[in-house]
Amino acid sequence: MTRSDAMTARQLNLAFALLGSTRPRTQNWIAQHVDGYADRTPEALEKLIKRDVDDLRRVGVPAEIQAGEAWIEHDKYELAPLNLTDDEATALGLVVDLSQAGRLGAFARSGWTKIAASGVTRTFDSPTIAFVDNDIINLDPDVLKAVLACARTKTRMTFDFQAAPGAPSQRRILDPWSVVPLNNKTYLVGWDCGRQQERVFRLMKISNIKKAKDQTDFHEPSENPLDVLQNVLRGPLVDATVEVSSGVGEELSLQGERYESPTPGRDRIVVQGVERDWLVRTLASLAPNVYSITPPDIQAEVLALLRQQLRGQERIEA
Repeated sequence: MTRSDAMTARQLNLAFALLGSTRPRTQNWIAQHVDGYADRTPEALEKLIKRDVDDLRRVGVPAEIQAGEAWIEHDKYELAPLNLTDDEATALGLVVDLSQAGRLGAFARSGWTKIAASGVTRTFDSPTIAFVDNDIINLDPDVLKAVLACARTKTRMTFDFQAAPGAPSQRRILDPWSVVPLNNKTYLVGWDCGRQQERVFRLMKISNIKKAKDQTDFHEPSENPLDVLQNVLRGPLVDATVEVSSGVGEELSLQGERYESPTPGRDRIVVQGVERDWLVRTLASLAPNVYSITPPDIQAEVLALLRQQLRGQERIEA
């Protein structure tokens, strides 16, 4: 598991642990009961929890931390689409453990914290989220529930798959392994019994899920389902060196190494083998604090993306 996956799995565990509690949780309780926080000094634990709470707040989760206790304000976190109670939300956290830890690490770049969102706006003491475009928001709750149940119990399933609008539906038989969100889309990963190979299906395109009659010889995954998905969908990988303001770009340093720059007030971050599209979008989001990017073609893509966003903003203001 990469450091980014570990961070995301830890924050996912924390979010559902807090969401499943009606009272604040102490730092000691979090260290003892939430994966990813054990074996740390009190000072390091306090710093880590505060940083994770801040990250959750930035993506729309109304998490709070004060006087050594953390909590989520339930009345500001509506759960209408999936009709989750507090206990059900806690149970949903077990999705992380469908097989091996970290399979949902891709939630970091796919808006996983909107899994319980009930609308397109969310307001507490951070800016309103004006628009959410994510499979999780639009999924049929019954489909998600059925797929997760089959994956959890290792139950062979049949379902209708429509590859494209207007295309005829195909009846498929699958040994489901995991539901994996990636790049704002959510996928079902498993073993296609008809084609006798690992296959990936976008969850939005499946329906009419049934338990298969033949439940013999369930195929176990030979590798992490996230790796299966990434091998299918992975875009080009790149190496890059960027110079940023000191302390900025934690998501970048989690994927590489951070060094002190010769220029005061700046850090140099070196990343290797990261997804090109992710890197470009991440650097664009950090633009005011980015001073240099190599190789030049990555810098050109970042500038092009920023110009595109600026043109869109100008159209809105006009």
